[in-house]
Amino acid sequence: MTTTSKVLAVIAVGTLLVAGCTPADTESAATTLEVTGADSTCRNEPTGPTTYQYAQRPGTEPDRTSVDVYLPAGCGPAPAVLWVHGGGWRRGDKAGGFVERKAAWAASFGAALVSVNYRLTTPDSGVQWPDHGDDMAAAVAWVQNDGASAGLDASQLSLLGHSAGAHLVAIVGTDPSLLIPAGADPSGIACVVALDFSFDLANAPAEGLIANAFGTDPQVIADASPNVQVERNGRPTARFLVVTRGGAGRVADAQTFVDLINDSGGSAQLLDANPYGHDDVSVQLGASGEQVVTTEITGFLQSCLAATATPAPAA
Repeated sequence: MTTTSKVLAVIAVGTLLVAGCTPADTESAATTLEVTGADSTCRNEPTGPTTYQYAQRPGTEPDRTSVDVYLPAGCGPAPAVLWVHGGGWRRGDKAGGFVERKAAWAASFGAALVSVNYRLTTPDSGVQWPDHGDDMAAAVAWVQNDGASAGLDASQLSLLGHSAGAHLVAIVGTDPSLLIPAGADPSGIACVVALDFSFDLANAPAEGLIANAFGTDPQVIADASPNVQVERNGRPTARFLVVTRGGAGRVADAQTFVDLINDSGGSAQLLDANPYGHDDVSVQLGASGEQVVTTEITGFLQSCLAATATPAPAA
């Protein structure tokens, strides 16, 4: 497969892929995964990106509802880490946010990075919630239903998002009513990593951004709040790692969300990334030698992959 293709179409992967992959170099990883597959050694350098359109929306540019797939070189099908950029639901792109660094980081533990675009609430766009959530759900459905043709192992899917992207991965991880109409399986999401966001939109500090993307109807805002969805729906099937930073109020909001999940019988943990700033928790992820966020997030995702990977046959 060409490493420079930007074609908005599903491209057959062919015979280069094998049944599983493990990293060739795991010095920076917390654990080493055992998965099946002949010739299943991955190099750290990812191939790609190759672009696929996951949904068609009338009046929407095709790239806005597309993903870029970065596969670990020389192996597959690969577990998928779905990366969702931030930007206040009004700006940002799947090619930004140091995505190449994140792709190399994911490849270092044998995973593909799937970087997601979604519709943005820009002036005169007509885009408002739940459009962003519907796009996120459609991207999950594409990985689960069509990702095999792109070299992805849909049985090993985790979600990772920053800021507004953290909201999107958290809301689809807690609200099955977004995923199911899109044709996605909520139980097929192994883990969710949410990087620095307020999970109670009604009390979020960025009130202007909330009104822009969600409007001012309290019911709509409540429906879009991950903490409300946990209270309504109970235990999420995915495990959560919530990364936070900032003042005591912001950390307490994240802790409340974690406690809600754990009290429901689910699994969630909190990582306090202070003294990092808001952008740092995303920018620094995967940087060489970085230990504030990379080490714990890597170990968390590897534990998810180890839990869902097909066991290697006995010798």
